[in-house]
Amino acid sequence: MDLRDPALYAPAGHGDAAVLLALRDPATGALAFPRTPYGIGASGTPAEAAEPVELSGRATLLVCVTVHQPLSPGMQVPLVVARLRLEEGLVIDGVLEGTEEPPPGSAMQAVLVMQGERRACRFRLVGGAA
Repeated sequence: MDLRDPALYAPAGHGDAAVLLALRDPATGALAFPRTPYGIGASGTPAEAAEPVELSGRATLLVCVTVHQPLSPGMQVPLVVARLRLEEGLVIDGVLEGTEEPPPGSAMQAVLVMQGERRACRFRLVGGAA
């Protein structure tokens, strides 16, 4: 099955876990997600000088909210959107699997789920509140 956004994530190689595709500055360790042709804004490193890296997909939930009104054509609601702190330190926005709102501090893992004919990245609850 095809990935919905292959520039953002990839299969982790075990189960349905996903890794996130990022760039790292080899001199400073600064990270940028997603990978862009502009490089790493935090360090000013151009993309051609940055290292492509895979982030674990493990995260801590900071906050989430349920969206009940479609924001774009074809959007399936309800949908839980979240702000997550990745294990590697970056804070990103993502979509949670399911319709429940876990408490802040919950451990999450990026996973690939079927969305129509393609696999999309969602974050799944893997433990209780931290």
